[in-house]
Amino acid sequence: MNQSYIDYANYNIWANNRLINDLKKLAPELLTRQIVGSFPSIRATISHIWKAEIGWLSRLTGNGWESSKVTNFSGSYDELFKAWQKTSEEFKNFVKNAELEKEIQFEQKGENFSIPSREIIQTVFNHGSYHRGQVVMMMRQLGISNISQTDYIEWIREKERGNI
Repeated sequence: MNQSYIDYANYNIWANNRLINDLKKLAPELLTRQIVGSFPSIRATISHIWKAEIGWLSRLTGNGWESSKVTNFSGSYDELFKAWQKTSEEFKNFVKNAELEKEIQFEQKGENFSIPSREIIQTVFNHGSYHRGQVVMMMRQLGISNISQTDYIEWIREKERGNI
C-alpha cells in the first residue's frame, strides 16, 4: 500500500511550503549570500533539493535523469518557489499510483544500479529533509531566528490538531 509514502509526500510538501514561506520574508540578496554549507548559498541549496526531486521523478517515470528545468532556471525567487512546489506536487501524484517494488535501472558514473521505486521515493524525501535542515542552519548564520518548524513530528502534530 502506498499510503505511508503518500503521507510522506504530503509531509514533504508541507515542510517545503513552510520553508518557502519563511524564505519569502527575506531580502532577496540573503538568498544568494555566500554561507558555509554543503552548497554556497540558500538559493543553491534550494535548487539542489528541487533538482533531486525533478531528476528522480524523471527517472522514476522512465525518462532518464532530466533536470534541465533546474539547471537552466533563471527566473525570480517567486517563480523558483512555485516551480519547486509544482515538482513536489507532481512527485506526490506519481507516488499515489507508483509500483513500489518496480526496479528502476540506471547507470551513473560508469556503474549500473537497480533500485526499487520505494527506496528512491524514500531517499528523495529524506534528502529534502536533510537539506531543509541545512537551509535552516544557513538562515541562522544570517541571524534569522524566526524559522518555522519543518520536522516530521510537527507535521504529525498539526495533522492531529486538524490544522492540515
